[in-house]
Amino acid sequence: MTPMLPFFGTLPLPAPVWLLKALLLLTFIVHLLFMNLMAGGNLLAAVFAFKGKPRHLDAARGLVRIMPYATAFAIVFGVAPLLFLQVLYGPLFYTSAILIGTPFLLSIPVIMLAYALMYLAAYRWDGLKRSRPWLPLLNFLLLGYVGFIMTSLSTLMLDPDRFKNKYLAHPGGWQLNMAEPTLIPRFLHMMVGAIAVAGLYIAIRGARRLHLEPEQGRWQYRSGATWFAGATLVNMAIGGWWFLALPKEQMMTLMGGNLLASISFGAALLAALLALCGALLGINSVKPGPYLWGTAAALVAVFAGMAVMRDAIRDAALRPDYVVQALPVGSQWGAIGLFVLLLAAGAWVCRWLLKQQKIAGAERHGKPPAPGLTDSGIRRLGPMGSRPGMPAATDSGAHRLPPTSSGPHRLVDE
Repeated sequence: MTPMLPFFGTLPLPAPVWLLKALLLLTFIVHLLFMNLMAGGNLLAAVFAFKGKPRHLDAARGLVRIMPYATAFAIVFGVAPLLFLQVLYGPLFYTSAILIGTPFLLSIPVIMLAYALMYLAAYRWDGLKRSRPWLPLLNFLLLGYVGFIMTSLSTLMLDPDRFKNKYLAHPGGWQLNMAEPTLIPRFLHMMVGAIAVAGLYIAIRGARRLHLEPEQGRWQYRSGATWFAGATLVNMAIGGWWFLALPKEQMMTLMGGNLLASISFGAALLAALLALCGALLGINSVKPGPYLWGTAAALVAVFAGMAVMRDAIRDAALRPDYVVQALPVGSQWGAIGLFVLLLAAGAWVCRWLLKQQKIAGAERHGKPPAPGLTDSGIRRLGPMGSRPGMPAATDSGAHRLPPTSSGPHRLVDE
């Protein structure tokens, strides 16, 4: 019997399979976090811009300004898992890419266009006026195209029995994997998850603004936590759809067929429930920070569990035609050490960029002074009020409470 995949690769793997898989999963989890923030952030920025109220526009502005950084980090940390995937599953990846062909190659200029438009939105947001909501919406659609193509490629990799017939039927490289029953739920699971990640980011930013802008901060963390909780509930249903669409062999991998995958499956479900509870508790909490940061930690655990499950399902789907553990190994520790060094350097550069962006933003808008003994710190300082050394005599008193007012002073939307 002729094997569906003849022996490929005279070059051995540069490191043990377990190490390559560990690096694949680690870099893929980091990529997923930034990728979800990038896609979901553009969609929520568009939704807020369509609503058009000052508080919505303020939240949308914060989202579009972080998008160029999130995109850069998603690309940087997306290259590494893609390389590890090609090392471990080269025959499957390249064959699937050839079958999809043109749509796959088009994803490169599409992501470049989206990246450029994100810079346009970030630095020209206040001048865009009517086109404000449409630009992030267009970015979301462009990113959705890239996500759909990569999902189609990832699912086609798992079915090498169809490679030959698909090529003979359409050798021009214009194929997608639309016949795959898991394609749509897998894609929707990714996109709805992106909304949840962006919602949590908005909530955390809102919680951090409470001490200076209580009204905006309170609305923002409640809105973001609501988006996160709603998207998480929807994604649980989509995840059930995805699970039921799996072939029986792959489904049983998560139900006891693979110990690590089964533990990851249970841990991911538990972490998702904890994340949902944390977001719901944070919505009406006076101090939502601990709840939201706990939700973020649980969300990272969900991503880690799903990455392990995804890897186990891939190996179960390819067995016995392609067993990655049976590939020859010729360790090249110098190359692996260089990769780890460059990865650490890249992470440090990303952290430095975020720090510089924060400093530049503070210098551009002016740092508010620390509240004094007679200043509650609740009001939002304007350009005049933020000047150091402003004489007290020039204070118009417009922000002060009237003499007969009592109780906490709530700010009114501008």
